[in-house]
Amino acid sequence: MSLECVVTDGVRICLLEDDILIAKLLSATFEQNAWSCDCFETIALLKAALCEAVYDLIVLDWSVPDGTAETLIPWIRERVGWKQPILVESVHGDEAQIVRALMLGADDYVVKPLRLAEVTARIQSLLRRTQWMPTPTLSRGHYRVDAARRELTLNGEPIALTRMELDLAIYLFRHAGELLSRERLLRDVWGIKASLETRTVDTHINRLRKKLKMDAGQAARITTLHGYGYRLEVRQTSSAST
Repeated sequence: MSLECVVTDGVRICLLEDDILIAKLLSATFEQNAWSCDCFETIALLKAALCEAVYDLIVLDWSVPDGTAETLIPWIRERVGWKQPILVESVHGDEAQIVRALMLGADDYVVKPLRLAEVTARIQSLLRRTQWMPTPTLSRGHYRVDAARRELTLNGEPIALTRMELDLAIYLFRHAGELLSRERLLRDVWGIKASLETRTVDTHINRLRKKLKMDAGQAARITTLHGYGYRLEVRQTSSAST
């Protein structure tokens, strides 16, 4: 199962919850706070999503049909990194399990039945702690990036991108003119540490060049420094924030 709320403010939450009612209640609560939410009912589905997308915060039910957060949290920290805070929810409120979750790498813990106001307050605290800030709307040449709406347009026409392509594009446009190493892109966009030999970044860059029509005389282009990384170069750059 995958439920999606409307993306309105750029904050993206990944939720693991096999109880459909609780998932819908949390999704509705997140939407009221202008947060988007992708909901998954199994660890397998969540892992697949985390390998493809970057989230600002992760909420985990302690126990789902195909496993528990006890093994999932270490996997997230090893494969995804420590950038995203993790909030655990569980019917078990004993001190030993709470301490166990925090020692494994969780940032906070709430006990079911959930009090939605408390969940909201704890998420707001975690987002403040990680200094999350929404990306402003940017204009770069003929391109316009609206991170809140998750949209990139060229001459006013929306460009169809996958989630990771859009995450990478937003990052490149935010850091236009900067020389960005593959390692930095993997860390900040994918949230992982990986060998510089990986072709993940190169593959996505090549796709962006084609989809953004950067070989058709556009004012922007992505240049390559072989063996290091990439730079987005834009002529007549201007920016605005909403």
